[in-house]
Amino acid sequence: MSIPTTRIASPANLSTKRGRRWLFLALLSAVVVTCITLEHVRKSTPSPPGLTDVSGPSRRAARTLASGSRSARDERCSDSGVAVAALNRHRPDAGSIESRVALKSIAGAHAGTDSHEVERETLITRALASIDECQRQYRNIRDYTCTFSKRERIQGRLTPLYVLMMKVRTQPRSIYVKTRRPSPGREAIYVVGQNDGKVLAHDVGLNQLLAGTVRLEPTGGLAMTGCRHPISEAGIGPLLDTLRTRWSTELESSEVVVVLRGDQTFDARRCTMIEATHPHKQPEFMFYRVRLFIDDELGLPIHFEAYDWPSSPETPAEVVEVYTYSHLRVNVGLSDLDFDVSNGNYAFGRF
Repeated sequence: MSIPTTRIASPANLSTKRGRRWLFLALLSAVVVTCITLEHVRKSTPSPPGLTDVSGPSRRAARTLASGSRSARDERCSDSGVAVAALNRHRPDAGSIESRVALKSIAGAHAGTDSHEVERETLITRALASIDECQRQYRNIRDYTCTFSKRERIQGRLTPLYVLMMKVRTQPRSIYVKTRRPSPGREAIYVVGQNDGKVLAHDVGLNQLLAGTVRLEPTGGLAMTGCRHPISEAGIGPLLDTLRTRWSTELESSEVVVVLRGDQTFDARRCTMIEATHPHKQPEFMFYRVRLFIDDELGLPIHFEAYDWPSSPETPAEVVEVYTYSHLRVNVGLSDLDFDVSNGNYAFGRF
């Protein structure tokens, strides 16, 4: 049996081991220095144009920036909705709407540039296309009912708020209205081609007892009391026709400012708002500013505003006409009886 022994390392062996260790450490140091140098060069070299490094924290920053942009855009849309909701709450019986609503132009700030002109023409084209689409939609309408509200400026004075229940048939053009305020109970009927072209109407109270139902010329003084337009021109159809006729020429002006905003709310209805402004008064322009709210679901206008030119830069524009068609229901099946004074639900009485 052999007995193990312990060998003592010679000085040569120890020297060899120490040399190998120092060589390993030198190589490791060289690798570390090389890596640090390459990282420094990579960071100090600018990225090629058009490329962005969004790795790690930079990617999160990019996502945060994009999210912030969306939030700001959503906030602007929300503010517009709040402004229109305020307009709806106060309605035109509280004075000039212009002082309560401020919708800024989105047509751009660089007037005179090619990009601004292209954008302006695009907005004009979209505005006219929207009216054309409303007219196409209206051609599918046989009849409708709504609550019609209006306020107009006549001889420099703003009338009180009128609220009427309205029935309209497109063929033959027929209109029935019943006043809710002021003078609740007044009624009027107008049918194209009937009643010798007259409006059949009755007052309320003692006047109704004395006069009964009367025949009035639509454009006569009595029928036009408190009105800028005759009953023969009332309703959504004539409004669309007037807008298309006026805008086809007025929007050609080089100084018109057109605003088009989606995702608006009026009367709790989702709408698209079109605004056209003529900063400088010209004889061929009817109004300083016009706003139209188009119901996104129905594809029809439900609110219209028109303003006169301000008397000075410091004064707000005065409202000239405000019309609202709320609770609009289309193709409800109205009949001849709905436009007949003999209808038992009406109170026309004797002639």
